[in-house]
Amino acid sequence: MPASGVLLDALRSPAEPLTVADVYRTHADFVWRVVQRLGVPAAEAEDVVHEVFLVVQRRLGEFDGRGAITSWLYAIGRGVAANYRRGHARAARRIDRVDPPAPPRSPEEDAAHREAADVIESFLGQLDPETREIFELADIEGLTCPEVARALGLDLNRVLARLKTARRRFNAFVAQRGATTRTP
Repeated sequence: MPASGVLLDALRSPAEPLTVADVYRTHADFVWRVVQRLGVPAAEAEDVVHEVFLVVQRRLGEFDGRGAITSWLYAIGRGVAANYRRGHARAARRIDRVDPPAPPRSPEEDAAHREAADVIESFLGQLDPETREIFELADIEGLTCPEVARALGLDLNRVLARLKTARRRFNAFVAQRGATTRTP
């Protein structure tokens, strides 16, 4: 036990309860070394030590003093460090699965994308709210018609009919826009 721990124990009366502040002052350096030996990088050690002492705060009443407090702290530190390593490994696996970002669009592509979005928004503005919602969920978001019907609480046949009408109107809208943009 470090000299400060012996001194702390000598100054405390047996009836005086152990506090988290006392444990932290006496053993924070020990916990710091433990979590680093257990694979926590120095840059993350402060957060992990903080986590250890949050556990100590919750469980200090369970420490009965029969064993060394450093053994108890080591067990807590080992568990918190293991949780850190597992979480870090999960995050690394998720990052590995993510596709790299697409290259940035050129200004011309950006302008074409905005124009296409404006055209779609113009078409959607012509639909009644229910038909618009059905069209958006089915043809923009990719839900199946049964999924749309369940999501909106509608009869499947109603969804199918509204979607057919919206698609027909969309095709006519696109054809009309194509004719007006080609005309000099």
